[in-house]
Amino acid sequence: MELLAKFVAAFKAGIDGEVAAMRASSDAFEIPLTGGEDLGARRYVFALASPTDKIAAGTIATLRTPHGEHGATIGATIGATIGVTIGVTIERIDELRITFAAAAPVDVSAPIALVVAPWFLYERLNQALERIAVDRHGVSLALALFGKRPPERVTTTLRCDHGALDASQRVAVQLCSDSELAFVWGPPGTGKTVTLTHVIEELVEQDQRILLVSTTNAAIDQVLAKLSTRPWFQPAVAAGKLIRLGRSDAETFGAELADVLAHQHDTQHAARSRLRARIGEVEQQLRFGQVLLAELVAASAPQQSLFGEPRPRLRQTTLHSLFSPGLSESIAKREPRDQLLAIQHRLARLERIRVLAKQRVAALAAAERDLEATIVAQARVVMSPLMTDERFDVLIAEEAGMAPLPSLFHAACLCRRRAVVVGDPRQLPPIVQSSDARVRRAIGRNIFDVAVPDPAASDLVAMLEVQYRMHPAIGALVGGLFYGDRLVHRAERAAVDAIAARPPYPGRPITIVDTRGRTTCQRSAKGSSRVNPMSAEITANLAHEAVRGGNSSVAVITPYAAHATEIRRLLGARRIADSVECSTIHRFQGRECDVVLIDLVDAAPMQPSALLAEAPNLLNVSISRARGKLVIVADVAYFDAADPRGIVAMLLRAASELS
Repeated sequence: MELLAKFVAAFKAGIDGEVAAMRASSDAFEIPLTGGEDLGARRYVFALASPTDKIAAGTIATLRTPHGEHGATIGATIGATIGVTIGVTIERIDELRITFAAAAPVDVSAPIALVVAPWFLYERLNQALERIAVDRHGVSLALALFGKRPPERVTTTLRCDHGALDASQRVAVQLCSDSELAFVWGPPGTGKTVTLTHVIEELVEQDQRILLVSTTNAAIDQVLAKLSTRPWFQPAVAAGKLIRLGRSDAETFGAELADVLAHQHDTQHAARSRLRARIGEVEQQLRFGQVLLAELVAASAPQQSLFGEPRPRLRQTTLHSLFSPGLSESIAKREPRDQLLAIQHRLARLERIRVLAKQRVAALAAAERDLEATIVAQARVVMSPLMTDERFDVLIAEEAGMAPLPSLFHAACLCRRRAVVVGDPRQLPPIVQSSDARVRRAIGRNIFDVAVPDPAASDLVAMLEVQYRMHPAIGALVGGLFYGDRLVHRAERAAVDAIAARPPYPGRPITIVDTRGRTTCQRSAKGSSRVNPMSAEITANLAHEAVRGGNSSVAVITPYAAHATEIRRLLGARRIADSVECSTIHRFQGRECDVVLIDLVDAAPMQPSALLAEAPNLLNVSISRARGKLVIVADVAYFDAADPRGIVAMLLRAASELS
């Protein structure tokens, strides 16, 4: 199909450009491996010094040994001599063990390190795109997702009880059941994960196989935690019907593939043990039966002498090893010839049992060798931050706004009936390092902007309208600036008021700390990032006050990495570094805290950075993390003078009015 070829070519060109940018700015990293074991067929298992989330199954890597570096790059020539690259692909990671396949022999006795490039997922995605074929993939669904054909919609009757949801959440579940393509727009705190749980339940009840993907482990883990509270969850996990691919440091409730694999392995091992025991019993019965059979053959022979004594029948106690007590008693009363026939029939049946049991043992052994693939193939719900080659009925893309467009296209091609896109177009888009316009167009745009550029007016979009996280004042600030005042505020008032009542600024859910003319902004010593020493001091003091005031979760958010580093240093000097989370805005997507302190950094003599002025979504993410108290540290007059109609000045004015 010509349209498919155009999509793949554009995506591959964008990926190649981004990989080039990453190669120019990033370094590969090494993971030492020890205790190597050759599994045969050029497959190896090694021990890791500590768990790692930097690599996953499917990672293409390089081996560094004393004899040189054996590597893997896309399109590399395969060879076994020193200096020629060989393919190394990670097959599996279980805590402190890693299994990989190599295209040439590996010396397991030598010191070895795994060298991993951070762009490996993009290289793997390129390979996956090349394999898409119209006759094997759901290309039609992918094209509908990207607006190239109208999606179908049929009204359905919901099968599950969704009465616990609010009206906007129920509308979202209905849309996901009715429409081939559905977008669930979840502003901060509107119960997106709860709604998604009900969507999954509904589609599973409709016997649809689901692939749930996300760019982050955290999003997968949040959905998994909600699902774990449902009564059907544990039986589904125990049966291997719901699995989570990829390693996670969060609680996975037994759904992680390694746990399901261990459970199924134990189940199969127990079944094989029972079958082997039964085979042993049957073979013992067969041996004993053959002895009895020989005796009865002689007893049943025609009399050779008119004066010979008749052969005795087998006694009941002798027959107990072959028959049940009742049947043994009945057979003991028969003539030897009839006893012979009964034993022959019994031995034939035992032989059939032995053959069938051995066949079952062999089948279980073969299944155990392919158990991982079998579990994934049979699961009804597969939750994965990784790519997979399985086929599904439904794609659910969580935090889809942050997902690169090629990965969403590929994921949709794995499904044939429905795509559910979950996210918020008013929050962060994919992170792209390249500044090339073609790269940003191909992989740096938000899927909402591509498929539903006016989400408020699209009948493919269900917006969740009731926010349960933020104090009404904070919710009004977020809703007014970014959601057209559509949000309704139903946070537990006693809880958020209690947070607002604590320091700093007791009783005030929103506060602007105006640093007018008191601070100066400068370039950091190590690059283009910015730092404002006096603003950092003010923010660190406020964080200290918040911790001393009894707040259980305090976050400091700032646009610049260098400024975050300076604040963390100051928090350490105040001995509260372990009580305050401090980072740049991107790290807080999907998170929430009782108290959020935002340090905007920019001040004279520097001009305001385009980072904030051109990215209102960054500000939305920042202020919507707060449950009960929001404090913004900024030079108000500086931003107002620079651009009075800009998003930062608008935010500061709105916050001042609400405070």
